[in-house]
Amino acid sequence: MKTPWWTVWGVTAVAVVAAASLGGARGVPSGVKRVVFVHRDPAPAWSQRMALVDQALAAQNLSRAIYEWREAYGAALGSRQWEALIAVGDAALRIEALAGRSGTLRAEARNAYLTALFRARAQRSTEGVERVVEAFARLGDGEAVERGRQTVRELVGHDHEAQARADGTVDRAPRVYSQWP
Repeated sequence: MKTPWWTVWGVTAVAVVAAASLGGARGVPSGVKRVVFVHRDPAPAWSQRMALVDQALAAQNLSRAIYEWREAYGAALGSRQWEALIAVGDAALRIEALAGRSGTLRAEARNAYLTALFRARAQRSTEGVERVVEAFARLGDGEAVERGRQTVRELVGHDHEAQARADGTVDRAPRVYSQWP
């Protein structure tokens, strides 16, 4: 027979209260010297990692930049924010420029942008999709630019004013017809 979750939590809570009441005169368990409150850092983990990537790039430390970029990519994926993935994709291209060779990081940037596109679409963020379209245009991926343009039009639907605004924003991204390698 499976024990309900509330039973486990209830027994745990009773045990904690009992231990606290038996621990001392002030209700603090014996052996506990002080209580520490942990405040969450307001800056997301991905932005902290991106700052480290930027520091490594400024110092032209390629291996450190790649290491911190990988950590930032993981944090960006965990954040579920399209903004984080665009920033990570852009950083991959900056690292690639420092390295002086193309290939792996260009593919990683494309993957980050694709994930950002999916997340922005899922969040129904026209701004997010438009920014991803611009990123794909910088990358030179014409197929993804066109896919992004379609997504923006789908998001705005039949709202003619929003569609005109979106078309103007998306059309500022250059049309790229070369195929991504």
